[in-house]
Amino acid sequence: MTDPRNACEFCGLPVPDPWWGSHRPEEDDTEPRYCCFGCRFAAAVTQERNDEGAVRWTLTRLGVAIFFTMNVMVFTMALWTYDVYDVNPSEPLAGSLADLFRYICLICALPVLFLLGIPLAENALDNLQRRVLSTDLLLVTGVAAAYLYSGVSVFRGEGHVYFEVGCMVLVMVTLGRWLEAAGRLKATTALDALEKLIPETVRLIHNGEVRTVPVSEVAINDALRVLPGERFPVDGRLLQNETSVDEQVLTGEVRPVEKQVGDSVLGGTLNLDGDVLIAVTSPAGVGTLSRLIEFVRQARLSKGRYQRLADTLSGWFFPVMIVVATAACLYHGLSYSWDRGLLAGLSVVLIACPCALGLATPLAVWAAMGTAARAHVLFRSGMAMEQLAGVRAIRFDKTGTLTTGCLPVSKFLYAGDRELILHRAAILAASSTHALSAAIIEFANVNSTPHAQDRIQSLAGRGVVGRIDASDSDCYLGSLRFLLERGLTLSASLEEQIRNTNQNDAPMTYVGWGGEIRGVFLFDESLRLNARQVVAALASQGLDVGVLTGDHAARGQTLSQQLSLNVQAELLPEDKVAAITAAQRDIGPVAMVGDGINDAPALAASDVGIALGCGADVSREAAAVCLLGDDLASIPWILQLSRQTVRIIRQNLAWAVGYNTVGVGLACCGLLNPAWAAVLMAGSSFFVITNSLRLNYAASPSGGDHSSSQVAYGAIQDAALADDTPTGPMPEKAMTPV
Repeated sequence: MTDPRNACEFCGLPVPDPWWGSHRPEEDDTEPRYCCFGCRFAAAVTQERNDEGAVRWTLTRLGVAIFFTMNVMVFTMALWTYDVYDVNPSEPLAGSLADLFRYICLICALPVLFLLGIPLAENALDNLQRRVLSTDLLLVTGVAAAYLYSGVSVFRGEGHVYFEVGCMVLVMVTLGRWLEAAGRLKATTALDALEKLIPETVRLIHNGEVRTVPVSEVAINDALRVLPGERFPVDGRLLQNETSVDEQVLTGEVRPVEKQVGDSVLGGTLNLDGDVLIAVTSPAGVGTLSRLIEFVRQARLSKGRYQRLADTLSGWFFPVMIVVATAACLYHGLSYSWDRGLLAGLSVVLIACPCALGLATPLAVWAAMGTAARAHVLFRSGMAMEQLAGVRAIRFDKTGTLTTGCLPVSKFLYAGDRELILHRAAILAASSTHALSAAIIEFANVNSTPHAQDRIQSLAGRGVVGRIDASDSDCYLGSLRFLLERGLTLSASLEEQIRNTNQNDAPMTYVGWGGEIRGVFLFDESLRLNARQVVAALASQGLDVGVLTGDHAARGQTLSQQLSLNVQAELLPEDKVAAITAAQRDIGPVAMVGDGINDAPALAASDVGIALGCGADVSREAAAVCLLGDDLASIPWILQLSRQTVRIIRQNLAWAVGYNTVGVGLACCGLLNPAWAAVLMAGSSFFVITNSLRLNYAASPSGGDHSSSQVAYGAIQDAALADDTPTGPMPEKAMTPV
């Protein structure tokens, strides 16, 4: 796990690793750490309000440096006029003016050196102490050489001065690094916004009194008061009153969730309309939102394959540029003049831009992670995003993934008084805790409250029996075997209806009394509204789409017909792993989509595991990608986002390599002025930043209209319900007890 102390104090991104040895922050090290000079400078500019004096001084320092640089440029241009207008510098007045202008340039350049050069040198020294070699050291060396050479020329009264080069370099580097740091920060603000969801203070109820205390002082079992419109500060359990809670930030669910006394609430979620009391179950720092923040922080500090490649190239960049700059300086100095040699060496140092190379991968990944987080999708690492972009096949779990996981009543077959049968079935179901009971009650849509005189008994694993409405005989609800054992018979007409249904593989529950079975409830898992649309979208992306399920073959065949894809049924967990391995061998990298719990082995065996409906539980280790909600539309969207991210990474790397190759070549030939080299260096970083930040504006998966998928789903369901083709006798295994 990445040490969070190795993160930049300003942007939260990784601080470069040492070149040699090991240098880990000490436990008592309280000094802020920065990943670059730009973040150090930007942090000084954007300090908290109580440091307004320091902020003002930092901005003033930059403004004063720019003012003096402009003056240096003016007087340097005056010196150039001797060459431009062919003025004879040997004349007494011209020579005196030349000396005066040189001294003025020296006097104006010194403040720029102290205002901007010293902070840059301090950052280079700090990097050296951490065993990190950065281009700041090259820049400081080059600027110092320009100042030293120019100073000697001033005191000798002859030769060129290059104060304008040193000043322009310092100003442009400082501004460029500041813009670079701002780009880094913008790429990560979507993730850091999670930390702002936790209130700083809470209302603590102690001995009947309300006290406002810091959230850090809250302990387990403390009672807190939360007003409407406020966010719950910690995880807790509702003690008093009812409310509606907006859990979208953690679960992606846009509809408010009704909470009753005893229900749990999650820190960071929004209390909509109740003045409530909660008992703390997890204090600040260890609750659900804190785990979510830690998940995001670790993902942000991780490194993918492309980033490790960029780090390797950057590692060789510094020594290679030292050799190239030294060689250029010596060649031009020995062949022409040391003035030209100094300019060539300084141009190489300035045009060489490891910033573009270092930002090429991480900035694109961080921006994409921020966009995904806003869409309630969390990547465990940058590597997961890179791997997802390369998948060639995708496999789904069925229950709870492509289907809702609920079993509503799809058909009701009966012989006799329909309303009476539904009424008695609902009364019996109300006394059972079986998962199908709620579906029966909802389908019956009648008052299911048992009367005082009703004597109802639930027999675990078999069914429910009882006297209802003072009836003369017992009423039964359960499996066919249970009712047959109790002496009830199935009429020929009802048996014919069951035989003719196309759902003889579905779970069934029977109800009857007076020696006869009166009705049969058939249940069927409903597909998610956009399941067919999502499968079609994935297939259109060139992916091999399939389903791995432990359900029996008949249900798998039905799903295959509904979604027009390959379904492998009756699979044990180890069979799913084998199916994933076979797909990897025959097709290529495979992504597995499931709930992250019962199909954890298959998720772990795949190249990229995607857990649907993680909600607050982002700690499912088998999943590389966690979807907080259960919207299947997020899956084709994150595949497109991952591929777009990899494309931008490749563009950035190609630009960084091409720019440095061409730029360093021009500088070595002496065809590039150092001032222009500094401008081009800032422009290179700006290109990489703007190209990467395009990912901040990727369309949300919910941006489209899903009404067409709802219509398609309705058509599928209607077709399934209308199909009355005889399919043979009823299998006993389909008869499910209540």
